[in-house]
Amino acid sequence: MAHASLLCHWPRHCNSSYHPTNKEIIGPNFRTIYLPFTALFVLIAALHAALLLFLEYGFTEAFFVEVYLGNFVISLLFLWGLLAAFSRYSHYVAWLYILASGLKFALFFLLLWPLFKQDGAVSVLEKTSFLIPYFTGLFLETGILISKLNKI
Repeated sequence: MAHASLLCHWPRHCNSSYHPTNKEIIGPNFRTIYLPFTALFVLIAALHAALLLFLEYGFTEAFFVEVYLGNFVISLLFLWGLLAAFSRYSHYVAWLYILASGLKFALFFLLLWPLFKQDGAVSVLEKTSFLIPYFTGLFLETGILISKLNKI
């Protein structure tokens, strides 16, 4: 009969609380992470849309759909990637987060900046229509990662 500590090298014999991918601490959960992330992002988008309607701006002049959808998808992908890397590289998550934020900003200049510069100038409306969803994703990602890092 093998000793229990020797069997712990095989994942199915280990106590799950000692496994490095313990879902209670590290693994992302749809109800606790992605659903609130999506709900808050949609809430901010709805408030921003209401403000645009109140100020009588059109969604097309602010590139509202493109900017929000792009920021949401990119933020969600980066969040998924950071949380997936969390189990192996928890000590480097902050650096990965900074790299992902810089990459998201670089994607803005590659994809959205040409749209904003079509008329020759970037208006305050266009700037705020980018910055509001960008900072929404940034703050939500930061809050989620801080809560995960505090559980280590």
